[in-house]
Amino acid sequence: MTTIAYILFALLLVHFVVILFNFLSKPYLSQANKIESTPLVSILIPARNEEENLPNLLSDLKKIDYPNIEIIVCNDHSTDKTSEILEQFVQDFPALSFFTNQPLPDGWVGKNFACYQLAHKASGEWFLFLDADVRIKPGLINKALSYALSKKAGLVSIFPEQIIATEGEWKTIPIMNWILLSFLPLRLVEICKQPSLSAANGQMMFFDAALYRKNQWHNMVKSNNVEDISIARKVIAMEHSVSVLLGKNDVLCRMYPNYQSALKGFSLNVHQFFVGSRLWMVLFLVVTWLRLPFYILSGQYVLLFLSLLLILIMKYMISRLSRIRFAKNLRFHFNQLWAFTLMVFFNIKNYRRKQFEWKGRIYKA
Repeated sequence: MTTIAYILFALLLVHFVVILFNFLSKPYLSQANKIESTPLVSILIPARNEEENLPNLLSDLKKIDYPNIEIIVCNDHSTDKTSEILEQFVQDFPALSFFTNQPLPDGWVGKNFACYQLAHKASGEWFLFLDADVRIKPGLINKALSYALSKKAGLVSIFPEQIIATEGEWKTIPIMNWILLSFLPLRLVEICKQPSLSAANGQMMFFDAALYRKNQWHNMVKSNNVEDISIARKVIAMEHSVSVLLGKNDVLCRMYPNYQSALKGFSLNVHQFFVGSRLWMVLFLVVTWLRLPFYILSGQYVLLFLSLLLILIMKYMISRLSRIRFAKNLRFHFNQLWAFTLMVFFNIKNYRRKQFEWKGRIYKA
């Protein structure tokens, strides 16, 4: 019993060290250095039924302070007012163009096919893929380009700062950064050449266009519904540099508007945060639930106290890194753990059914 207790504490301590590293290294975009030239940046947006989100992003893009951009939107057979919104914006936005996606071929996930076509229509030296639900600040491209050039990166990806508006979102949205920041030392991704120790976020991916055209990253992962992480691993496997950062008032997002949509969305790919292993995902869940009760039942009260202290400090550091309120994040800790449990359950259920539904399309799991 004592050995098991110390193993459980050691595992928690590892997570603490990773979070502490992230907290001290501050994995954000740095301020832009002076850029000698302004290469064309293609901003590429896949959009399927995005009438609520797209106007906000396009309005943000009108305020971009980088002088050399083109914006291309792929209307992926939307059934809402997405096409009407694009028609309205294109009238007084010369940098903007859009097209309707071709019919989805067999073996492709919708977003990957949209991104693949967007890249083929783009002319830029850099590709900035943005999801339609993100919000960006005017200086984003200057900062992303400056950072990519300084790091000689083939890919820079940012996990947006999350906008959390409802109680349901507090119970779910912080889970992503909790797992990410306790497993992955983000700054080490830039120097570590191990593909399994990498990540990316498809909401904001900034590519060296020459490398993209040569490798056709979205074509490589065309059937994968977790394209961002898979692409990051392939970029590293081909010995190119990847930078993974957190948004700090540069890129923001309200990812899911309520509890149920967050459960559904996260359950599709939560296993990918565990090197694609559902076994490790389940083990992490079980250990997280059982650690504190095990200390109580085994009489390990010192380890119980130390674990509670570490969890409190970890929660604080994650809240600061994610730029969300610590007290509220702490208040919903067990709600988040229960939501994570449901995500794991639905993830396994989708896998056993061999299919899942997303935005009106059915895909194989």
